[in-house]
Amino acid sequence: MKTLKEQVDIYASYHKNPYNRLTHYFGIPVIIFSILLFFSWFRHPSLPWWLNASLLFTIAVFIYYLLLDKTIAIIMAVVIAPLLILAFWVSLLSWKLNISLFLLLFIGGWILQFIGHTVFEKRRPAFTDNLIQLLIGPLFFVIEILKKLGYTEKY
Repeated sequence: MKTLKEQVDIYASYHKNPYNRLTHYFGIPVIIFSILLFFSWFRHPSLPWWLNASLLFTIAVFIYYLLLDKTIAIIMAVVIAPLLILAFWVSLLSWKLNISLFLLLFIGGWILQFIGHTVFEKRRPAFTDNLIQLLIGPLFFVIEILKKLGYTEKY
C-alpha cells in the first residue's frame, strides 16, 4: 500500500491549476454529502435510524484513512462527522426531497469537478488512473486547508 504522501503527491499532479482546485473545494464536500445521503437510505427497520449503510461506509473509509495516517484520519473524522449527521437527518425527510437533493448535489458536484479538469486543468481526473484516488481527494483538500492554516507536518 502506498503511503499518504505518495497518494497525495499523485493526486496533486492532477490538480496543479488553482481554478481546478477551487472547483474541488466546493465539489468534493457536495459529492461526499450526496453519497452519505444515498447510503443513509439503506437501513434495517429493526435498527436505530442512524445505524445505516452511510455509517458503515464512513467507518470503512475511516479505517483506510487510519492505515494511511492517524492524525489526518482523526481530522477527517471531525470534518466528515457533520456531513454524516446532516445526511442522517435529511434521510428522514420526504423521499421526493431526498431524491431531488441527492441528484442535484451529486450531479452538480461532478459537473464542478469536470469543469475544473476540462476547462482549467486540461487533464483527466486522477481516479481515471486509480479509483483509490476517489478516497484521496478529500484528504488532499483537507491537507491543503491545513497547510494554509500553518500546519505543515510531513504532508
